[in-house]
Amino acid sequence: NIDRPEPVNPRKRLEVQGVTCVNKEGVRTLDNATFTAYSGEILGVAGLQGHGQTELLNAVSGLYPLSGGSIIVNGKQVGIKNAGQAIANGIALVPSDRKNQGLMLELSNRHNLAISSMKKRMKGCFIDKKAEQAFSESMASKLSIKMGGLDLPVSSLSGGNQQKVVIAKWLYSNADVYIFDEPTRGIDVGAKSEIYTLMNNLVKQGKSIIMISSELTEVLRMSDRILIMCEGRKTGEISIEEATQEKIMHAATLRD
Repeated sequence: NIDRPEPVNPRKRLEVQGVTCVNKEGVRTLDNATFTAYSGEILGVAGLQGHGQTELLNAVSGLYPLSGGSIIVNGKQVGIKNAGQAIANGIALVPSDRKNQGLMLELSNRHNLAISSMKKRMKGCFIDKKAEQAFSESMASKLSIKMGGLDLPVSSLSGGNQQKVVIAKWLYSNADVYIFDEPTRGIDVGAKSEIYTLMNNLVKQGKSIIMISSELTEVLRMSDRILIMCEGRKTGEISIEEATQEKIMHAATLRD
């Protein structure tokens, strides 16, 4: 996997204890999910498509209501009933559906880059336009986002550059836990490498990353530990030193 230094005195950034979710039809989509994510590591989440991986991270990030269980961030139990509360508690979600959930396609690159940290550049009831411009230019440069201009719609960007905009808008939120759902879906090899670099830089800063990917090679390449799901349940947890595709697939098909 990607070479990263071992975290020094890793902290428990996120503890998920017995989390259960039931959908509107009364079907249990998550069943007693329990795991811990530490500072300075990437926790991969693997399993067959539709077996609770996205539901788990949506529950943690406030998009799905919990039917049971608890969430602890940096040692403090928190109540998370919506995405705003998740963000306030240091949890940022980079969704898999960047076009519908991660971006406002009709708005400019500048607005998409700056929206999540807009309050930091307010003067009374008004946005400091100069500060917003400087911030957006800085983020575009820092992440090497290729664009024709900040005032063009974000829909004009390639898939890889759109994904970098989604990531960039959360970097200034100073979250402790970053959730990446299919972070490199639909982007080219060069853009994938840049996304991997961004993720590695976050964990080097002591952040915790939880990553879902349907590509086992990506999970094995990027993760320090791997959590495996089947039918809404955690059915395995493997260190990267012991992980193989065969072991992951075995745990991903364990049923009652």
